[in-house]
Amino acid sequence: MSALPQPSVASTAVGPIRALANALLAADGRYSRPFENLILALILFSVASVGVETIPGLPGWAERALHVGEVFVVAVFTAEYLLRIVLAEKKLAFIVSVPGLIDLLSIAPFYLSGLDVRWLRALRLLRLLRVLKLQTHVLQATVAQRTHELAEKNAALERAQAQIKAELDIARALQIAILPATFPASGGYDGAARMIPATTMGGDFYDFIGLPDGKIGLAMADVSGKGVPAAFFMAVSRTNLRDLAEHHALPGACLARTNDVLCTQNPMDLFVTVFYCILDPATGVLKYANGGHSPPCLRHADGSVEVLDGEGGLVLGAMPGVEFPEHSIQLLPGDRLVLYTDGVTEAFNAADEAYGVERLVAEISAHGAGAPGVLVEQVCRSVKTFAGGVPQSDDITLIVLSIDQLMAVATQ
Repeated sequence: MSALPQPSVASTAVGPIRALANALLAADGRYSRPFENLILALILFSVASVGVETIPGLPGWAERALHVGEVFVVAVFTAEYLLRIVLAEKKLAFIVSVPGLIDLLSIAPFYLSGLDVRWLRALRLLRLLRVLKLQTHVLQATVAQRTHELAEKNAALERAQAQIKAELDIARALQIAILPATFPASGGYDGAARMIPATTMGGDFYDFIGLPDGKIGLAMADVSGKGVPAAFFMAVSRTNLRDLAEHHALPGACLARTNDVLCTQNPMDLFVTVFYCILDPATGVLKYANGGHSPPCLRHADGSVEVLDGEGGLVLGAMPGVEFPEHSIQLLPGDRLVLYTDGVTEAFNAADEAYGVERLVAEISAHGAGAPGVLVEQVCRSVKTFAGGVPQSDDITLIVLSIDQLMAVATQ
């Protein structure tokens, strides 16, 4: 078996020397800052000594002290120069570079002093250039350090943003999950709904509420503002409306009580528009009250569409003690009731033109004869096509209720 090659003395020495070079000269070296201060002090001493040497009649002890100081300065500068060569990846390129030549010129006069030429002494003044070189080095080190710190902060910010986004995505999924996915089972009736938030979380909500005596409550609401604050107030509003609906048989009374409660739970001075109606499946009678919301559209079996008018009340959460007038309408087989938020009618295209009620009515008239889910999909697609590439400016929410037959007639 052949013997393994043994490392040379030169190669074993490179490791410690390179480690020393890193410690003294690297930007993040352990002793780089004290060493830079030492170099700066030696530069100032060396330049000052040039002036002192020109003083006539200088005592011998002073000349000897200046010589010893010069030897020490050159020794340190020479060691630094050699260590920089060791540390440089491209050594020849460093030697012929401007910083390398400045380092060389700062020590050359000492080694050439035996020639006794006066201009070589003047060359020692070139050590002043080391100050500029040192300042550049310090600036580069500072920039590198600040860049590193900025990169770390950006990375931390990206991690925080990713965590916030993940939490908001979960919150959005939970928000959508609390809204009813299906219409309550009721013979002769069917319903579908959809909410499309403009931001991560929405301020719109809808609800299908099972009430005593087999009646069904339908709510469509829009909280002022967007994002997380609107989403929280949306949850508060929906919870209060749902809880109070079981105790109030009339929609106006339910909205009035909900408004009073919200006024006590509204530290951010938000408000919510609500259209709330109660359907009697047995008779097809729909009683409703409006709290500042867009009135629904009713499509009749013949394709004609009317907007449910009627006096309404103030938005909820703004002022306690508000009354909400009640209205009623008879629904007939073949009718389609469409509740929506203003995110539908106030969707804008690139020309800053709103989708508007007229386009919504046209879509309901043309495509309202089918299943509720089909009409919901058609309206959402129509709004998206109209807006083109313009970002969604508000939450889009729809409910479609279809009356196929009245329960009272079906049981006869």
